[in-house]
Amino acid sequence: QAIREYDAKIKELRNKLNSKIEGFKASIFASSPEEVKLMTKNVIEEEIKSKSLEIKVKNLSEIVNKYDSKFNQLPKSAIEYARLQRGRESLEKLYILVEEKYQEAVINEQSQPGNVLIIDVARRPDKPSKPNRLLIVLVGTILGLGFGLGYAFLRNYFDNTVKTPEDLKDRNINVIGWVPQIQSLDKSISEDLEFIIYNKPDSVPSEAFRALRTRVQFSKVDQGNMKVIHVTSSTPGEGKTLISSNLAGSFAQANHKTLLLDCDLRKPRVHTIFGMNRQPGLVEYLFDQVNLATIIKPTKLANLDVITVGTIPPNPAEMLGSKKMQDFITHMKTLYDYIIIDSPPIISVTDSEIIAAYCDAVYLVVSANYTEFDLLEKALDILKNSNVNFVGTILNNFVFKNSYGSYYKYYYYYYNREKEGTRSKKTT
Repeated sequence: QAIREYDAKIKELRNKLNSKIEGFKASIFASSPEEVKLMTKNVIEEEIKSKSLEIKVKNLSEIVNKYDSKFNQLPKSAIEYARLQRGRESLEKLYILVEEKYQEAVINEQSQPGNVLIIDVARRPDKPSKPNRLLIVLVGTILGLGFGLGYAFLRNYFDNTVKTPEDLKDRNINVIGWVPQIQSLDKSISEDLEFIIYNKPDSVPSEAFRALRTRVQFSKVDQGNMKVIHVTSSTPGEGKTLISSNLAGSFAQANHKTLLLDCDLRKPRVHTIFGMNRQPGLVEYLFDQVNLATIIKPTKLANLDVITVGTIPPNPAEMLGSKKMQDFITHMKTLYDYIIIDSPPIISVTDSEIIAAYCDAVYLVVSANYTEFDLLEKALDILKNSNVNFVGTILNNFVFKNSYGSYYKYYYYYYNREKEGTRSKKTT
């Protein structure tokens, strides 16, 4: 309807335009030039209006065509919807029919009598069939023991460290004595009390140092005069400074005038154990910077003096091998009953080999569960080839309460009984 109205308007406008054009043509020939220009302008304006109307007609035609196509599709959608609706209704009817048949089958099955006879009434079992707890416990115990023993065997097989004095004796290595691990015996003993022979004189480690002193004195009978005792180790960290300090203290407690000489010119530690200044010391004396009385330092333990290192020199080996060092040791032997020398590890540097030449006896400190047999054998070879008087080894950090030997367990038992007795007396 709208298109028809627009067509009628267009036709009417065209008729008006044609009539006006004819009128304009007639008047043009009778009009002046000014009137001709005005009429030309009016003609152009009318043509513009005509074009705009044609564009509007075209747009409206496109809109009409769009809605016509949608309208033509409506019957197809309605048909498809009706088909789907019928399919849904058909499936619903089929489902209801199948459900009814299923319920009938269930009722028929339950209504039929069975052909099974009850021979025996089921009884509640005394124990569950699974899991078998006893079997699980037995298998777990066996596997646990097996893995534990296997781990212990493999660890012991691949562990190449010294553990007990018997390990050393089995390899024909002489053991002069052993010192227990301090912390494993008494938790009240702190690690800063390294001079335990003085700080804890009644402890088991102190007793072990006194026993070590006795064995050193007994070996003096076989070895001759043993005034200068050299204490060294295979590698750092085995406790040679602790052994030499407390061994010197044990000699002092036995009323022997004793000198502890720190000859570890590379990493000295004796001054830290006794809380002393490192300077002046041995190095200053060898350089003629101080006299002998200046470097001899008394300790809080009677009969025990200490000579510290002093300034760390750039050439330790040359200083220790000098003629003045040899004369110094010779002179000290006239002043003291025993001289205990703490020196560097023998594998690391040659300082210990040089010092050992001045000494009457050499002892090698071995740390339990730390020193490896390969390094120990190498240290022993160095000592044997150095033509020094190597007496034996001292086992340090030995945890004897875990050892298999009955002697060590008795030692630990006696120590505990002694401690309990002391505590009971204090309480009383």
